[in-house]
Amino acid sequence: MASFALPSNRLAVAWQSFISRYPMNWFCTFTFTEDVHPERATKLFRLLIKRLNQDLYGKHFERRGEPGVFYVLASEYQRRGVLHFHALIGAVEDLNNRARRLDYMDIWERFGPPAGFSRIEQINDQAAVQHYVTKYVTKGGQIELSKSLNSFTRQQSLSNPTR
Repeated sequence: MASFALPSNRLAVAWQSFISRYPMNWFCTFTFTEDVHPERATKLFRLLIKRLNQDLYGKHFERRGEPGVFYVLASEYQRRGVLHFHALIGAVEDLNNRARRLDYMDIWERFGPPAGFSRIEQINDQAAVQHYVTKYVTKGGQIELSKSLNSFTRQQSLSNPTR
């Protein structure tokens, strides 16, 4: 039987190539204080993204055709057996000029258990962060892509038709 799986280093390179097409602004780590079902954990992350989008673009941003922020979310289990996330978050405009990272760290903490510690850092080296996040795929972690990545790609194609 033929296998179509890429060797882990080729898989990581493919993910890095894909992610490099998007201007990511924040590198995030989100932990949980206790064992949490992956669906519940993902809902909490999406709630944070919804809050960020509403703060940046208004309550009905999607109705106006705004794509919102986009993200790549990698999940894995810590040694203690509890899920945690690493995420790259970006937007058409640099998030660092539009939002305060510490505010969203506070929001995550205010979600309370099972949400726990968070760290949100400005990205200074895109390649290093892409490598760090994509290693989770090769370690058996999972990656989720936001729907807004597709909107961003279409927007970029329309504004740069020669690409």
